[in-house]
Amino acid sequence: RFWGVSGVYTPLTPQNLATSPPIPKDPIRALPLWGQRRGRINVVNPSSLPFKLSLPNVKHILTIASGKGGVGKTTVSVNLALALSQAGQRVGLFDADLYGPNVPIMLGVRRLGKTKGYIPVARRERAAYVPPLERFGLKVMSIGLLVGEKDTLLPDTRFTGHIIRQTLQDVQWGELDYLLVDFPPGSGEPQQTLLKTISFDGVIVVTTPQDLSLLDAGRSLGLFRQNGIPILGLVENMSYLICPHCGEKVEVFHRSPHDWAIEDEAVMLGRIPMDIAISRGIDKGHPLMQDSPEAVQAAAFREIAARVVEYFNHA
Repeated sequence: RFWGVSGVYTPLTPQNLATSPPIPKDPIRALPLWGQRRGRINVVNPSSLPFKLSLPNVKHILTIASGKGGVGKTTVSVNLALALSQAGQRVGLFDADLYGPNVPIMLGVRRLGKTKGYIPVARRERAAYVPPLERFGLKVMSIGLLVGEKDTLLPDTRFTGHIIRQTLQDVQWGELDYLLVDFPPGSGEPQQTLLKTISFDGVIVVTTPQDLSLLDAGRSLGLFRQNGIPILGLVENMSYLICPHCGEKVEVFHRSPHDWAIEDEAVMLGRIPMDIAISRGIDKGHPLMQDSPEAVQAAAFREIAARVVEYFNHA
């Protein structure tokens, strides 16, 4: 809520912090409001808001999440978005990872130069004004498009969730059937702020076959249950390896006999095999679904996309 203030902005990089005015104890009043009228700000706890934001003209907002890092969640997000697009759906992809935004690199977009500037924490004006990047038929936005890929991001951690929420809200998404939001791993920020302020239609949880990944994925489900987000199911990434010589399916990771709760609570949407084609595609800036649509892994993503569409057709 703003009185006489049209926006609140914060620097993202240490280069900006070095040239900013001294920051007193109250970070809200200390934020540099360049070009804005200074006034009084009342910051509202997101959990106290009477409603959640729904994006105009976006039919379904899905989040792709994981309990821990290193499971290939962003790889799944990018290729699932492309699979949905190739199935005739209008798709957007939002990278919600502030500290490690990798979606642009996976789509072959690099920003090498350093960036100086400020990003909104909140704006009084609600109209979207940021055009998304269009790549391979997707509408894409990421903090990685706003800063150099070698920049160290050091925003005030108390504003992390608000920065991501405001960026998501400020994008001109247009008419979309699906907007996929690639969450960072875990259950901290910006996840909690986004789930309290954005109306999500479902979550897909990415895991690998190992016990630790399944354990942490099960823990992450609690965050979505508490916020009333429907759980579409699991995607098991790096599920197995197909031998390039004989075509035999090889279980690379040990599967323990332990019966993890998440396997009983969520439907398995699909299993993605390991293949060097995925990493080669990332290195070339051409994701799997774009570079090798005939691959076995691509077929797995198409099956998952079909199940997502079927879910909402019968919802």
